[in-house]
Amino acid sequence: MRSRALVSLLVGVLISTACLWYALKDVNLSAMVSGMGRVGVPWVIASVGIGLLSLVVRAIRWRVLLGAVRSVETGPLVSATFVGMMANNLLPARLGEIVRAWVLARREDISVPTVLASIMVERLLDVLAALTILGLCLAALPELGGTATGLLKRAGLVVLLAVASGIAVLWLALRFRERLLRVCDRWSSQQGRTWPSRGLELLLRFVEGLCVFKSGAQVAMVAGLSLFIWAVAIASFHVLAEGFALGLRPLQTALVFVIVLFGVAVPSAPGFVGTFHGFCVAGLGMVAGIEPTQAAAYATLLHGSQWLAVNAIGVGCLLLDRSLTWSGLLGFACPRP
Repeated sequence: MRSRALVSLLVGVLISTACLWYALKDVNLSAMVSGMGRVGVPWVIASVGIGLLSLVVRAIRWRVLLGAVRSVETGPLVSATFVGMMANNLLPARLGEIVRAWVLARREDISVPTVLASIMVERLLDVLAALTILGLCLAALPELGGTATGLLKRAGLVVLLAVASGIAVLWLALRFRERLLRVCDRWSSQQGRTWPSRGLELLLRFVEGLCVFKSGAQVAMVAGLSLFIWAVAIASFHVLAEGFALGLRPLQTALVFVIVLFGVAVPSAPGFVGTFHGFCVAGLGMVAGIEPTQAAAYATLLHGSQWLAVNAIGVGCLLLDRSLTWSGLLGFACPRP
């Protein structure tokens, strides 16, 4: 287990290093630092504040997802969310998600598998919302000339169709969950192997997380919150772009955001260092023709300000809850063999 984690960390560091090299290879470092210094502090504060708001909204959505199992106050969910995000910034392999589940389960006396089920559904909703935004952006692209616009518009429609198909599959899984679980249980028993049982256990957790969707109103609420989370995060990107005077239109900012979002999904060093910068620079150049030095300055200030703010609040949440300690978090996230 430890050797696998070490390999994962090394792969992430290599990918982050390559992305960071790409982001900085054509950059004038002194001009980049100077460009960051010219951005007004109010722009940075506004961008960070809006970014933090997206995490608060994420905690509110988490409360809705957990509502079918246990009613939890928003405060502990917000605190667990910031502690988890801080852990993601400091620990490898996105262990912050496990830390987040452990923190909430420990505070509210809920089983860790139950909380992890809600996080699995949460991540799926994030992907669906991000794909929806990507599809809408591509389908609504202004004319660029040549065949590029037509291809991108068709790609956007394909993405939207894929999202609709995914939602239909989720609905069917929820509608026929009892029959699905019986079939899977019978099949795993016939196989007589351990991996089908483990797969069934994961499926059970996932279906348990889906149990929140008991009415159309709940589905609409969760879907609306999922889109709103990303809309607020896009606004955070756009506010800082205004501070840099990049001249991005909201549609362009949304496309850059989605590029970064899928970029940081690949393995990386803790805190998405490198992958965030590389994909942000590439997105700005591809979508708006922003030159590398200015793009790198924007990516560095955006990532650095958000990273510091999330970590500061995460540490504050950790200190306010005296039952939580660094040793406890590390012991849970990185257990000894």
